[in-house]
Amino acid sequence: MAGLVVGGALDPLGQRMAEASKVADELRRAQTEPAGIEPDPAEHPNHEAAVDVSHVLPAGPSPARQAGSALATGILFGAAAGRFGADLVLAPFVTFFAFLVAVSVTDLTHRLVPRRLVFGALALVVPLLVATSAVDHNWRGLVGSAMAGAVSFGLLFAVWWFIPRAIGYGDVRLVGAIGLTVGYLSLLHAYLALLAGFLVGALAGGAVVLASSANRKSRIPFAPSLATGAVIAVLWGGPLARHIFHTGS
Repeated sequence: MAGLVVGGALDPLGQRMAEASKVADELRRAQTEPAGIEPDPAEHPNHEAAVDVSHVLPAGPSPARQAGSALATGILFGAAAGRFGADLVLAPFVTFFAFLVAVSVTDLTHRLVPRRLVFGALALVVPLLVATSAVDHNWRGLVGSAMAGAVSFGLLFAVWWFIPRAIGYGDVRLVGAIGLTVGYLSLLHAYLALLAGFLVGALAGGAVVLASSANRKSRIPFAPSLATGAVIAVLWGGPLARHIFHTGS
């Protein structure tokens, strides 16, 4: 029930943040581009919106989309409760799951990963992880969280810096947030989150190209794939690590 309420409330909030980010991005481009000249996306690596593929979900007010977001968040809250039980660590991860649903929706409606949504989620998740570490005396998890967040962000930042067409900067922020949160469980969990996210993204991109007129250079929403990878790692990272890497992690 909490997930239904939170998911339903976050959907319109995410839409407002995405609209605000879109307006701010257009203003920045208008200030840097000469009048009458269309901007080249390659020259604006900070531009988080993709333009090649039509929007998957309708933007703005949408009862159906809001209900879907609420349902998805409710299911993930239940799955997290089943995974962690009555433990304080449940709090940061249900917050994280709610954020993943909201950011996936904004990417499907606006091709945007709003920075305020990412920073707002981190402002809640990080203190909750610190509180969980203090209560459970699990400072090793917090250290792993910081390491995974820094490495994940750094790797994707390097990709964005040298090949800006390959990934949007909003996705770089999202990967950093995923690494930081999932890394609390272990560095291997964070690695599995990114591995699964990129695998899901590759499969989704290939399916879109095969099933539509989109070409290989089309920008496919990447946040839902990254979010799916993070959920897989959080819920089933331990069994997957044992099966794939033959480890007891």
